[in-house]
Order: sequence, then C-alpha cells, then structure tokens
Amino acid sequence: MVELLVAITLMLMITVATVALYSVNSSGNRTVDASQQLDDTARFAFHVIGEAVRNAGYANSVMLSRGIDADGMLTAPGGTVSNLFNLCELSGNITPCPVLGFDNSTVTSSKTNYGSKDSGAPNASDSLAVRFYGSGADDRPSASLLADGTMLTCNGDPVAAALGAGLPVAEDELGVSAFFIANNNGEPTLHCSGQHDPTAATRSNNAIVRGVESMQIMYAVDLCLPLANPACTRDGVPDRWVSGSDVAASDWRFVKAVRVGLVVRGAPGSAQVSSTEKLYPLGKDFSAGVSQTGLEFTPPADGRLRRTYVSTFLLRNSA
Repeated sequence: MVELLVAITLMLMITVATVALYSVNSSGNRTVDASQQLDDTARFAFHVIGEAVRNAGYANSVMLSRGIDADGMLTAPGGTVSNLFNLCELSGNITPCPVLGFDNSTVTSSKTNYGSKDSGAPNASDSLAVRFYGSGADDRPSASLLADGTMLTCNGDPVAAALGAGLPVAEDELGVSAFFIANNNGEPTLHCSGQHDPTAATRSNNAIVRGVESMQIMYAVDLCLPLANPACTRDGVPDRWVSGSDVAASDWRFVKAVRVGLVVRGAPGSAQVSSTEKLYPLGKDFSAGVSQTGLEFTPPADGRLRRTYVSTFLLRNSA
C-alpha cells in the first residue's frame, strides 16, 4: 500500500510538472507568434503611410501650364471647395499644402473635412492627410476620368490627371490620402480615407491595419528664422520637430519630413506577463519636453503584447 501511494504521488508530481511545462511552452509560442505578427503589422502600416507621404505634392510635367509653380508644387486650385487645407492656402502662400496633420483627431468621409484638432481619436491619436495630382491622359473631355494607375490613394484607387487641358484645376481633382485611428468592431484600427474621383460626394473610408492602438506624428519644418521676420529666406533645411498643432498655417508647405510612431497590440493572452509600463510611440528621448497628449501611453493590464514602432519619411516633393 505504501509503495502504491508513493507511486501515485510521483505520477501526480510528474503530471503537474508536465502540464506546467506545456503551459509555459505554449504561452511562449503564443508570444513569439504575436511578436512576429506585430512586426508584420507595423511593417505594412509604414509601407502604406510611407507611399502616401512620398506622393505628397506630386505634380507631373503635363500640369506645368495648369496649376504648377516653378518648383513643381501644387499652386492654388481654381475650385471653391471649402476644407481645412485652405487654412494654409489663405496664409499668404500661393501654393497650397501637400500635407496637413491634426493632433488627437479623427476623420470623416466628408470631402470637406480632413480632420480637426481634439476631435476625440482613440488614445489621442493624430491624423495625417496628404494630397497630390493624379496621372493619366493629359487632354481628354471633362466627362472622361482616365487614370494610368501610377498615382494611387492609400485605398489603392488610381487618381486621374486634372480634367481637360486649359481648364482651371479644381481643388477636388487632387488625390487625397488621409490616415487616422478608429475602433473597428472593438479593435483600434488604422483607417484610410481616400479621394480619387472629383465627381464623388464623399471620400472612401477603409480599415487597413488592425491592432494599431495609437498613432503619434511630428513634423520637421524648415522655419523662417528669425521668427520675428516674416520676410526672411528659408534655407531648405528643417530646423525643428513640432506637433501638428504647432505648425503655423504658413509653414505647412515647408514640412520636410514626417515622423510616425505607432503602438501596436496583439490578441488577448499574447503576453506572458501583463504590463502597465508606459510606452512612448515616438521614443522616450524624442518626447522629452514636448507637451502633447498621446506621447505617453499607459496600457491596461489585459494580457496583450504591445510594441512601439517609429519611422521617418521625407517629403520628396516639398518646396
């Protein structure tokens, strides 16, 4: 009897140890898989955002006589569409902004609303909008919208060149890619709002990357120094990083680079140990001394694996 009890006790101990080892191993595998998934998620998000930012301000040679200045930048459109890009256009520059950003901002599908500061985005996430000319037939009747597929919105929709040679360039003929964070079936998701058809009443909003919990954006601006002299000459070199709220209307045209920070989360149970340690989407050192909501993110203890990712994109079509 004693030997039987000893044998049963040993078997129970071995069983408990085996179950514990399996549980730890299984949890570790889930975390490794989740880690790889987070990397893939961030890589795809940066690919889509980077392509859009590099398109900002694009204008092909066909447009030189129809709304492009000597620098190849978009000039003031002839349309009367009212939207927040006009905050830049009415600031004294003849050239509208190829890029705009808003802190703690969400975006609607309205063609006249690209975002607004403090409009209640998840985790105070920022929004970013870029616009550009399309590419296609350079001389076609206004009833025809032809695009060669070269210039695409963040939704993958081709943007045609402006309508009809000699016609004024309407503002809503420009392609638009706007990025923002919104909840999609309870999951924070990177969304794209794209405009490619000037005849459409709204822009198309699509969820493109799930699990993006926070998006914070800063802008490298070539400032007019000294700031007290508005007539001074800019040297083409960015002087400082600032948030969207700190970019003056007259300075949006002179944004030279965009820095995007993301907090990406995995599925429930993807972390071996829940952590509420603060995360810094743009980096702890980069965020030091900057008073902007969202630069520090405190995650809930929900058992999800989280990581921060940062990437910087240059505007190759800037002035």
